[in-house]
Amino acid sequence: MLNRMLGAISLSVALLAGGLSPAFTQTTFQGEGGKVRVLSFPSGNDYPFWLITKLALDKKYGFELENIAIQPGGAVMTAFRSGATEGGLMNWLEVARARTNGDQVSAIVPFLEMPNVWIVPKNSPAKDIAGLKGLKIGTYNRFSPEWILYLATARDKAGYDPKVDSTVQEAGPGLLRGLLDQKQIEAGFIFYNLAMPMIATGEYRLLFSSRDLLEGGNLSKATMLTSVAFRDEYIKSNPKNVKAFVLAYQDAVEYMRKDDGIWGEMLGRQSINDPAVVQLMRDWTRTVTMDHFSADPMADTKKLFAKLYAVGGKEALGIDTLPEGIFNTSVGK
Repeated sequence: MLNRMLGAISLSVALLAGGLSPAFTQTTFQGEGGKVRVLSFPSGNDYPFWLITKLALDKKYGFELENIAIQPGGAVMTAFRSGATEGGLMNWLEVARARTNGDQVSAIVPFLEMPNVWIVPKNSPAKDIAGLKGLKIGTYNRFSPEWILYLATARDKAGYDPKVDSTVQEAGPGLLRGLLDQKQIEAGFIFYNLAMPMIATGEYRLLFSSRDLLEGGNLSKATMLTSVAFRDEYIKSNPKNVKAFVLAYQDAVEYMRKDDGIWGEMLGRQSINDPAVVQLMRDWTRTVTMDHFSADPMADTKKLFAKLYAVGGKEALGIDTLPEGIFNTSVGK
């Protein structure tokens, strides 16, 4: 009995000497190890992925993140199909289209709510969505869920069809500012990280955001737009690495929310150095960045899909129904 007591005391002393308490000796969750390749968009919000590496959160959870820069579009799906990546940024409609076409990918963690915005010159007469009727409007993508949401809201709430009653011009996100500056368009639907510097100049103002349209349509403002999706094959073969990535991502988002000092360095990589712009970007990014699924992401998405399908149909959405398996909510649990 005495020997057992002495042994227990010795163990306790050793733990305390190492800075640990017997009640708190749990180790951090660890992945299987090795590289995990994830696609992100360096011209947009790649902030959590940069932070994972910056703070060595991948090492904390036992894997190595390879953050692969790519532009939105067809190259993303090509990388998934070729096995050139384990995961990457995809909006829910892209995941749904992929699964409908037989590509086995699933959203494992949400990334962004609907983040993007409509801006107009400071002297524009437009005050709300109704004010865009008859104007020349630029969009970066006529097939994005956010744009189709605008079409639906314009019809339902403002009584006009932008495809008929306005002039719509599609251009790359970076080109839209030039079109606005040259007065070739009178309003622009644009990435928020491009809009905020424009608003900060005082020459442009925010008209409304996609989040405003969701709220006006009795839809949850927290409805996810973009996720980090992974190949189902990799989720099955390396479940611990996938969970480890989710944990590292969630830590990075939490750090973004709490630490004001990191934003100057993080945004400086994108040549955003004006303190007023940094503050706008910090506050909006914190608002729209997600790290946990809602209670029922499929139900939220079905409501939005029904609204969008009523306006655009298969021609705009590319599918008639939402397939099963879009969201893999079990990974982050």
